[in-house]
Amino acid sequence: MNFKHRYAIKLIILSLFLTILSCDDEYSMYSSNNGSNTATEISSFEIRPGINMVSIEGKVDDANMSEVKIYWDNKSQSVTVPVTHEGEENLFATEINNLDEKLHIFEILSIDSEGNNTELASGGAKVYGDTYLSSIENREIVTSELKHSQLNFTFSPIALITGILGTEIIYTNDQDEEIEIFNKTNNIKIAISDFKSGTTLKYRTAFKYSPLALDTIYTDYTNHKPFVLPILQNAAVPYIAEEAGSRWGNLGSPWITNDAAKNHDGYGGWDQKNGNIFNLESGWGAPEIVNGKIYQTISLEPATYQLKVTVTATNHSLADEGGAYFVISSGNGLPDVEDLNTATGVLGYERIETVKVYSVEFTVNQASEVSFGELTTQSAAGRYCNIKSWELVHVQ
Repeated sequence: MNFKHRYAIKLIILSLFLTILSCDDEYSMYSSNNGSNTATEISSFEIRPGINMVSIEGKVDDANMSEVKIYWDNKSQSVTVPVTHEGEENLFATEINNLDEKLHIFEILSIDSEGNNTELASGGAKVYGDTYLSSIENREIVTSELKHSQLNFTFSPIALITGILGTEIIYTNDQDEEIEIFNKTNNIKIAISDFKSGTTLKYRTAFKYSPLALDTIYTDYTNHKPFVLPILQNAAVPYIAEEAGSRWGNLGSPWITNDAAKNHDGYGGWDQKNGNIFNLESGWGAPEIVNGKIYQTISLEPATYQLKVTVTATNHSLADEGGAYFVISSGNGLPDVEDLNTATGVLGYERIETVKVYSVEFTVNQASEVSFGELTTQSAAGRYCNIKSWELVHVQ
């Protein structure tokens, strides 16, 4: 909003013009000398709006002018302001308070020591107050995810017409230092690489009613604890074995392997021959597996997730009796194969049938422990499944 006015000598302006520069809060108004051939002595002035007030500053051409008089609200209100002389400049400045939240028109004239006055110069400003203040809100964080010390979160969009400048964010880094950053309006996605897990950030949004507004307005702080996505442990090649024989072994913590899966003389699930991979294998001299289970249990916050499992080699078939499955189940442990379709704690599963990346989506409604892993009943005819990696993804 620009309220600076310049008046040229001998310029004849016959009427008062109001130019609206935006639909709500930006406009300029110009002076009228009512047909006189002498220029107004108000060479320029600027009106800056505030909360139920304005600040008016300006210059007069003639050093003989001792004061200016400012009218508003159809000349029902007025104030007289002295002119100060600083070098070659003749300046005036004042604040007008207790104004209603609306557009106000101000008319200004200058007066010399003998009481002679110049023609009126006019300008306007839209003052803001409680209605505007009650309309602004802190931005909302719609998604956040913390992985190690990497925090990614997303703000909801907000209209620029609100006067938003950006958002101040204060957080604790992994060196226990308090860090303050300012996020500009057009940055919706924020990334912080050194966030300390377990801590809470706080943020507030800054607004300015218009470019010339006197006040920067801040919302109250909002506290936000980021969503923590658990990192699956020992979940990719090369898997770590807790104990091993010549080829086969048992997967190390946090994996739990039941006795049925240890069909290689007390070992099973870890395969050194195929690059320390996850592999539940039967046949080729090893016995069948009945309700073999390898799983780990983690604590999850309420959200929707995907379990992604990358299979690089398998010969499982939908025609097999029993079958092999990737299963997610509430609590500590997996159901038996024959109960998979009826067990109440099962959150999701998918049968293994080919080489691909399996994606099993599931929802946790309240903070709880959740187990995931492979469940299989497979014959001694020879079945295997090489699993390259397990990954947990936050969907929403």
